[in-house]
Amino acid sequence: MNPSFWTFLLACICFPAIGNAKLQLAIKEPSGPIVEGNDVILQCLDDGQDMSHVKFQMYHKWLRSWLTIDTTTSFRCWYYSFNVSRVNGELLLRVKQMYKWHAGPYRCVSNGTDGQGASENVTVPLQYLNQLAISEPGSVFSRYMRDPRVVRVMRGKDVEVKCCASSSEPPVFQWKRKGNEWVYPNSNLKIVKITPEQGGLYTCKATHPSIPSLTQSKSILIEVVEEPLSSLQLSDMNLILAIAIPTGVLLLVIIGIVAYRCKAKRNEKGMKPLDNQAVKTPIWKGSDSSIPSCVTDSVPLVM
Repeated sequence: MNPSFWTFLLACICFPAIGNAKLQLAIKEPSGPIVEGNDVILQCLDDGQDMSHVKFQMYHKWLRSWLTIDTTTSFRCWYYSFNVSRVNGELLLRVKQMYKWHAGPYRCVSNGTDGQGASENVTVPLQYLNQLAISEPGSVFSRYMRDPRVVRVMRGKDVEVKCCASSSEPPVFQWKRKGNEWVYPNSNLKIVKITPEQGGLYTCKATHPSIPSLTQSKSILIEVVEEPLSSLQLSDMNLILAIAIPTGVLLLVIIGIVAYRCKAKRNEKGMKPLDNQAVKTPIWKGSDSSIPSCVTDSVPLVM
């Protein structure tokens, strides 16, 4: 068999990437863990092809399509802040203060937007820990109360509060009491048959497991009372609801009245006046002259 055939076959097997240079997308900066809010620089890499025809793209989850990012000036759209630069043959994309909603995926394309000649998709691995929320079991609105939270509980009763936070990794929770070295390593704080001495300011702290410097904390004041709470005593949220619900009903009534009056005025404008000839009767039979009819007598004045 022709030796050139074997040479060609061996080249195809050993060097399959020759003639099919593939783009690569890499995170250039920062080199360590990327915390939400940091600046991020992405770089398109190739195997020797001309980078002038390569563009960045980001997948927009709301539009469900790829958006092309290719400009020498800042590209801003809502909360995005992008800057594309082409310096010394390098194609860089700088994302200022990256957050979860624009962490990607990203890719580099060199031949349109159909994925032909595209790099693999890269999603920036952001590390984040959002603000804490403290809630009471069975209370839907308790987590939205102002800080510091106050929980009043009768002496001898059980009290339970829960601490939660959204994080890139499950955070580590712990509870501390002010003026005491007591530490409770859990997200739920439950005190059975509470005493006045157990009341005080409690603080929940959440720590990111991979980045110990990334922490969040929130406090709650537990007050122990000797007498049962009055059934007429309103909490902050109940007070808000007591004001908001009647106000909302009154607003709906006002809107309904205004809409009804506007509709009535439009109907009045749409009514055409009756022809004068329809409300007049002749003076005599066959006469074109007439006077307004204001009596019930149907007999002509002149026969």
